[in-house]
Amino acid sequence: MPSSAFAQSRAAVAFNDDEATLQRTIALLEESDDHGGAVDPDVRETAFARYLALPAPGARAGKNWRYDYAALEVAGLSWSSGRQPVAALPQRPGAKRLDDDASADNLSTANAGGLFHVGATVLEPRELPSLDPRVTVLPLADARRTHGDVVAGVLHQLIDFQTDRFAALATAFQNCGAFVFVPAGVQLAEPLVLVFASAPDPAAVFPQIVVVLGDGARATVIERHIGESESFICGTVEAHVGSGAQLDYVAVQQAGESARAVVARSARCEARATMRWHLAELGAGLARTTLETRLEGEGANAAINALFFNTGMQHVDLATTVRHERGHTTSATIVRSAANDRGQGRYLGNIIIRPHAHGSDASLRDDALLLSKRAHIDSIPALEIAANDVKAFHGATVGSIDDEQLFYAQSRGIGRGEAERMIALGFFEPAVAHFPSEALRNEVRTALDAKLDEATERA
Repeated sequence: MPSSAFAQSRAAVAFNDDEATLQRTIALLEESDDHGGAVDPDVRETAFARYLALPAPGARAGKNWRYDYAALEVAGLSWSSGRQPVAALPQRPGAKRLDDDASADNLSTANAGGLFHVGATVLEPRELPSLDPRVTVLPLADARRTHGDVVAGVLHQLIDFQTDRFAALATAFQNCGAFVFVPAGVQLAEPLVLVFASAPDPAAVFPQIVVVLGDGARATVIERHIGESESFICGTVEAHVGSGAQLDYVAVQQAGESARAVVARSARCEARATMRWHLAELGAGLARTTLETRLEGEGANAAINALFFNTGMQHVDLATTVRHERGHTTSATIVRSAANDRGQGRYLGNIIIRPHAHGSDASLRDDALLLSKRAHIDSIPALEIAANDVKAFHGATVGSIDDEQLFYAQSRGIGRGEAERMIALGFFEPAVAHFPSEALRNEVRTALDAKLDEATERA
């Protein structure tokens, strides 16, 4: 499909984070119903007021962190919200570019059911992919009309734009999104895929995603970010996991190195529910992610498997929080990170065990690997325990490749460069091994291998 088709699918306005731009975007959405807007104008205005009032998150820029969120430049992008009819969904969302005459190819996982976005334009295929008829996958704007009560019970309920500055910005300028609903008892064998590909021109993309699993349901949802343009992605993901349900949520971020991606994700788990997050931050020059899981029902459990690898000037800012609200809940967090060249990273891991959450069992393990003297990663694990009879553990390491491992590999006839590569890839395996399918595991391994190639070329 020619790239001009995306540009013409809906009128656009020049983006800036100011009141005038907000009013222009609201006016643009009011011109017709054929758009991806899913937030009422009064809510947008309230959220924008909070964005202006709230302080920027995190510490200011310094020796070990170059980005100052208070000075984050977002002007000069294009804001739009539209739909584009296509013959069929592009079948492979792994390609780095969308060329005029080429569709994007899939990395190992067929788009068995899902949505494909280019910038803030959702592609609507005339030939729908195979999808269990009991399952709903819709643009969020459509879901508000067809599943309004279900959406309202989750959207803006798990991520509070009153206290989160970037969530407020995402709500004020929301222009695309997705809704996934798996009814009670439905267990899916194939994943549902939500793809956000860069538009040809730098775009301001504000997706909001809502996922709801009924009691006893089971599903895997894959959220992908791909492309090479200088886009700014700022979004939210909110998931409600019903009693006894199981949700694997995979987020693979491979946006271009000049892109910036800021996403907040949160899940609420009922009794005996299982929420597993799988995160791979492998792209954007700046990636800020917050992951929160609320274990609100007795016997609920959570797992977080996250990894990031920074090369060049890339920065990743990751924070995870698990809240044990009820007793006999369990959680396990594994984070593996690496940095080369001038890459920088920060990880903050929180485990919170509330009063009366007796019998909770929580663990957090964070390990970082520095592959150059100029790279830097900070690691801050934290425990907050207000209940008795609990098990809680956290541990963190930051270091370079172990000399003994290197010596052992070289003594077996493996060259130093190949030995370092083998050790680095193996370092990520405790996180990769928990991704929900062999196809995804191999995909992440291949992407890490490519990052090592990139790091070697720059050395």
